[in-house]
Amino acid sequence: MPERQHCDILLRGGTVFDGLGNPGFCADVAITDERIVAVGELEGWQAGMEVKVEGLCVAPGFIDIHTHADFSLNHHPEQLSVLFQGVTTQVGGNCGFAVGQIDDSPLFEQEQRWLKPHGVEIIWRSFEEYLRVLEELGLGTNYVPQCGHGTTRKKVMGYEKRPPTPAELDAMRREIALCFEAGAFAFSTGLEYPPNSFADTREIIELARVAAQYGGFYATHLRSEGDQLIESVQEALHIAAEAGLPLQLAHHKAEGKQNWGKVHQTLQMVSDAVAQGLDVTLDVYPYTAYQTSLAVAALPSWALDSEPEALLNRLRDPQERERLIHAMQAMEPDWHRTVIGSTPHNREYQGLTIADAARLAGKEPEAFVLDLLLEAGGHVGVAWFNIAEDDLRTVLRFPLTMIGSDGVGTEPSKYAAERPHPRCYGTFPRVLAKFVRQEGLLSLEEAIYKMTGLPAARLKLTDRGVLQPGAYADIVVFDFGTIEDCATFANPHCLSSGVRYLLVNGRWTIYEGEYTGARAGKVLRRH
Repeated sequence: MPERQHCDILLRGGTVFDGLGNPGFCADVAITDERIVAVGELEGWQAGMEVKVEGLCVAPGFIDIHTHADFSLNHHPEQLSVLFQGVTTQVGGNCGFAVGQIDDSPLFEQEQRWLKPHGVEIIWRSFEEYLRVLEELGLGTNYVPQCGHGTTRKKVMGYEKRPPTPAELDAMRREIALCFEAGAFAFSTGLEYPPNSFADTREIIELARVAAQYGGFYATHLRSEGDQLIESVQEALHIAAEAGLPLQLAHHKAEGKQNWGKVHQTLQMVSDAVAQGLDVTLDVYPYTAYQTSLAVAALPSWALDSEPEALLNRLRDPQERERLIHAMQAMEPDWHRTVIGSTPHNREYQGLTIADAARLAGKEPEAFVLDLLLEAGGHVGVAWFNIAEDDLRTVLRFPLTMIGSDGVGTEPSKYAAERPHPRCYGTFPRVLAKFVRQEGLLSLEEAIYKMTGLPAARLKLTDRGVLQPGAYADIVVFDFGTIEDCATFANPHCLSSGVRYLLVNGRWTIYEGEYTGARAGKVLRRH
């Protein structure tokens, strides 16, 4: 008689999706310690724990390629809103901002505003120390770090709006190299945001070359996602080609009615670049509203050409206020499409459009915006409903597009006063419910590939994002008939439904729809 095979956990009879885009098939999955040890008909196997999952989908845990998780990990390591989406790995340090690179000096006051109100003290003195702090905390998900250009530039040059000197450029190169030596996977920019926006193309190419030397990729929030979208994509392609590294285009979209439809041209540009040998992929979130800074969204770019205190001085100066109001009126924003997010100094306005909040305050919208920014120290989040549904579907359907939330980890009770974008709770289930089950825009295996195998390939993770023997047991088991995003802009704090089981590195993190309390995530380092 052959010896019986043993494992720790056996998932029986689910529909298995391998994460590589292949159709689902009925199989058992055996797990021992942190790894998958067998997939198939495992009738003779014995397990310490056997769970019947007939009628459910069994897939690799989802990989969120674009998050700002590093702004939430230190005070909410559980990452509940993320776990209930089926996500087991998050990529942070995006848009040029990396918490692991900041320090406790006044220079990083803006970043500290996200952390200190939650009791987070900046005790790390290097990127490596920061990653060790996260490991000691214990995380709900795996975490993939990136190096941020804006944080690097601020560390070396502050808010200087000029090209770096040779010595400053070398200092930035050293900072980026230290991040990669600590395990960063990519070099990210947020060229729409100061001080990222003060850099010219040549500076980015020179710094991206450091990432290329370490085998990293270049992840960019483009210089413009609206009127200069085409030119900004061209710049990103040029940077990647000149620096010699792969390119990830973040949360791809065309902002503003006058720009709707441009994604057809940008996607063709990507296809052409790929045909010429450039490695390019994109990510998208499944919403027609983006969340950003009110100052960046509403003010002319010249108002943001220096340090944050300079903006506040402008907001206080009567002549500058008048100049700003005229500039905003010329931009003709639709204040009915702009919803105020988190603004701790004025909670009564959260969830209202700028138009409605201004009416409530008895002010013209432009004056209201300036006052709101001044009272909040320049920091107000807004959701702007400025993306076309057709564009969203076009980008989502594109073969090189993966899914990224652009969110942070949160949870309903602890952060009830905050007003996050619902993508923090619903991104991945929304794709499965709306664009697969309801609309049939994607097949189930295509959608899962965009959430697993495709981002894993971008990260060069050969043992995650796939469901096969030898891979880590990051596994989501969900009910395709009921998986649903429950969070809305009106009620953002609502956990998604439909994820029945979640394993992170072989440990039950969600079991029968309930969080177990396990924090089994790891800090992943680029090898």
